[in-house]
Amino acid sequence: MDQKCYNLVRGTVMRLTRLDRCGRIDESACSSVTTDGFIEIAMTSRVTEGEAITVTKANGKTCINDTPPSTWDGWSVNITFCGVDPLAFTMVTGQDVVYDKDGVPIGFSLRDDVDLAGSGVALELWSDVPADACDPNDLNAAGSWGYSIIPFLQGGVLADRTIANASIDFTVQNMQSRAGSGWGVGPYNVMLGAGDVAGPLLAPIGLREHERLFFTSVAPPTPGCSCMAYGSAATGADEGAPGTWTPTDTYAPFSYDDLVTSDPTASPASAWGSGSYVVLGDNTSAYWDGTAWQEGVAP
Repeated sequence: MDQKCYNLVRGTVMRLTRLDRCGRIDESACSSVTTDGFIEIAMTSRVTEGEAITVTKANGKTCINDTPPSTWDGWSVNITFCGVDPLAFTMVTGQDVVYDKDGVPIGFSLRDDVDLAGSGVALELWSDVPADACDPNDLNAAGSWGYSIIPFLQGGVLADRTIANASIDFTVQNMQSRAGSGWGVGPYNVMLGAGDVAGPLLAPIGLREHERLFFTSVAPPTPGCSCMAYGSAATGADEGAPGTWTPTDTYAPFSYDDLVTSDPTASPASAWGSGSYVVLGDNTSAYWDGTAWQEGVAP
């Protein structure tokens, strides 16, 4: 059987996708970040050594000497960034974003009460394949890359940081890969499928699968300093404390400015009662005053 053999060099692009505590993609106005702003991704194997059973007979000779094989339990992952990427940091640590007066993410805060099991992140990484030309018979091939996905990571915390007359790097450490991913075949086009058309994974990620790596001819996404939405945006909001976004399984506007721009239908259309509000994607609140959306909680 023929196979594809190749070398890998460098890490070119990384995409982080926000997950819920069960490893499913978190539908929101800011679900994924694509960046090339990283220095290193360090992956360390978690290995459980087999427990040896040794029994010695009365004459000093060995009766039993058995050591079962070690087991591979997944990856511990550290990411060193070459700058401040607020949205990427908060995705991998669960910490809060800091916004400026216009609702633009400009930093992050660090709290000691973050539930590290309350969310997760999927990590996709593209690497270069040196000296590998496109297949001339594959009209949809865009190039040659190595693609890797760790579909469910949790537990990232910010590592030590040194301030000196040098660049200031930020490392997120101790992320642990987990079984039970809800990634499935994923929402992105990462490999060629039927008819050589770019599409998602050909086979879903298994429940015990911690990583998948393969050669692909589908180009990686373009890195930037923004986030992408996933799912369906809400078109309505019902009064409550907090209220609910409608229809079911839709995500909230990310900020107050996004709320005003999208202008979902408020229910009821009259002014909401005192204490009513809805929660936006940036964890701020808003309410309907009978005419327009206002920031905060209804007075």
